[in-house]
Amino acid sequence: MRGSRSSDYDLSSSTILTTRFGQESSRLIHSVTKYLYTVIGLITSIAALSLLNVLGLLDYFSSSGIDRVVDTILLIALIVVLIPLVLLLLRSRKVLDRWTDMFERNTIATAMRISMTSRGKEEAILALVQSVDEISEPLEEYIMSKKSDLTEFLDVSVGISNTRTTYDILIDSSHVLNGDHANKGNNLRKVLEDYGAVIIKIVDGYIDRSHVESFVDSLAKYASASKNQIGVGILIGEDISAEAKESVSKFISERRRRLPINQLLLIDKPSSPSAPPPLHSTEQSSPTQ
Repeated sequence: MRGSRSSDYDLSSSTILTTRFGQESSRLIHSVTKYLYTVIGLITSIAALSLLNVLGLLDYFSSSGIDRVVDTILLIALIVVLIPLVLLLLRSRKVLDRWTDMFERNTIATAMRISMTSRGKEEAILALVQSVDEISEPLEEYIMSKKSDLTEFLDVSVGISNTRTTYDILIDSSHVLNGDHANKGNNLRKVLEDYGAVIIKIVDGYIDRSHVESFVDSLAKYASASKNQIGVGILIGEDISAEAKESVSKFISERRRRLPINQLLLIDKPSSPSAPPPLHSTEQSSPTQ
């Protein structure tokens, strides 16, 4: 049940999901607080006993046997309280990490969905400026200084001989040009070296499980061939199936540990609906009188 609950957190960006995170975080915080009160009480008791001992108020009751019993009881009590407290803190850290990761993915996906007017490759690159904070400023400066069609990032082939793989969009340090100002290219190059490559695949239609698995395999091939980290891999399509979301969730919880991929995103960008016909496209002739 715990594993399925964890995977559910990665399947959706709904407010219900956010509420679940809030509820679980609240329960964990209350549990930690309860144990902290117990620890504080024990520490206060030890401090009080130490103070009384320093003031010599315990001399009338002290003996080696009594001191040993008191020390043993306090030690056992501390261990009993500290073990579940440490476990709760570790669990809280995992929950908060998942929460942060979820919000980061949803923020990027939502910003790109809003920024893109279509599923074009150039549109996707321009949307990155509005969506990925880590690279937005140097990428925008690079685009403005270069004044070109950004073809160095489009349909890029990576690999050796017959094992080459072509990516719709690949933005990494090795494909950044100097442009009009060399320092603009150098700035973006340095940021990409730290953040990692940005790889985007655009699907004309429905994104299903096979698209996700194929995309992840292509990311693995890039990482193996280039020895570079991948900052974010993005798969854009008309719509996203539940199986595709489940595959991404599985990757996030399992395969990402073995591959240098920080983020894997699915973005649904429906085609723009055709404009409705005007209300009075043709004039109707008046009936014969």
